Amino acid sequence: MTRRRRADARRVVITGMGAITVVGDTPDAFHASLVAGRSGIGRWKRPRDERHYSQIGGDLSDFDLAAHLDAQRRYRADLIKRCLALMRATPLAPRLVAAAALQAYHDAALSEAIAPERIGHVLAGHNVNAGYIVQNGLTFYQEDPDYIEPLFGLLCMDTDVLAATSELLTLKGPSFTVGGACASGNVALLAGLELLRAGRADAVLVTGAPIELEPVALQGWALMDAIAIRSFNDAPERASRPFDARREGFVPSEGAGALVLETWPSARARGVRVYGELLGASTVSDASRLTRPDLDGQIRAMRLAMEDARIAAADVDYVNAHATSTTLGDAVEVAAIKAALGARAAEIPVNSTKSMIGHCLTSAAILELVATLQQMRHRVLHPTINQDERDPELDLDFVPNQSRPARIDFALSNSFGFGGINACVAVGRHPE
Repeated sequence: MTRRRRADARRVVITGMGAITVVGDTPDAFHASLVAGRSGIGRWKRPRDERHYSQIGGDLSDFDLAAHLDAQRRYRADLIKRCLALMRATPLAPRLVAAAALQAYHDAALSEAIAPERIGHVLAGHNVNAGYIVQNGLTFYQEDPDYIEPLFGLLCMDTDVLAATSELLTLKGPSFTVGGACASGNVALLAGLELLRAGRADAVLVTGAPIELEPVALQGWALMDAIAIRSFNDAPERASRPFDARREGFVPSEGAGALVLETWPSARARGVRVYGELLGASTVSDASRLTRPDLDGQIRAMRLAMEDARIAAADVDYVNAHATSTTLGDAVEVAAIKAALGARAAEIPVNSTKSMIGHCLTSAAILELVATLQQMRHRVLHPTINQDERDPELDLDFVPNQSRPARIDFALSNSFGFGGINACVAVGRHPE
């Protein structure tokens, strides 16, 4: 088809990426592990109450920010010093976000290139310091209310994660958090896209924060029968198996991602590398608080993202699926892809990044867009691993177990969250 492009001032490109995951702590290391089909899922490293059902996941509780920064010798010394000082007393989530944000900020060469007042920051995530809150509430407060953490009143808020990174990088443009459960990342990308289209900023850092995984939430998900707790505790790398007949539930994981969105005229004037164009995005509601996925909402999200991107189903070359490894969720998403893309659905690859890194919840969509852009850039599809027993009801090309070459010009990335929140983004190759 002949696409109707937007005026250049309303076109948005991606000029920086950052990723901290259980399979790699840079976008390139992340991509290499995905292409190799390497799982980062293991047994929980933290001490666990034996009464709790959850035993496996993607655990970054031992992430060493100082060691990570020491390995990133490209950063200015003053930024490293400031980062370590700001994050000294923070919980896990802001440390992971700061590390990913520094990568994306440096990758986009934003330092002094754009006025701080013209750089926005949108944080995807909510309840991100849950582990810190539970620790203070169940342990310190119960023993003696006067001895909770002195900074608890500040650090318990999600906005502190946003503010810490904004202070680190001196970002003075529009700044806010976006919560949309597991769709948070795509909802934040839509917010960043709209800020740039409206002319309210020249660049926007979109960060995805993890929910620090703690036993109360994990037990709640286990009691909902949402997470994998039965068959693969002795082989955790096999537990996340989207689309496979033996899938049992999602595997919770930790990780943070960051993307720099920028207007096309700004990126072109600066001569920076462009990873792709954020063509469109959507978010819709099922008008239901239940966790059961809704076929209509997922179809509408995909169709509206394509409409916003000004592409048709015939243009789509690849879908990064939400694909959490739940029995019903994967089946509904396959049906939605078929309905949204029609005959094209049978011809295009659909894979799941979560098969290797687990479900990073509120940061998942940011990391999955990093994975999508890397596949587009390197012209290779990463596999969906653990495809051992085909589900006869699910018949798309899931790129089973082995990576393969592919050219991707246009891609969709899906994210669907609890509370009936459905979101989709559409990206294209480097703009002409």
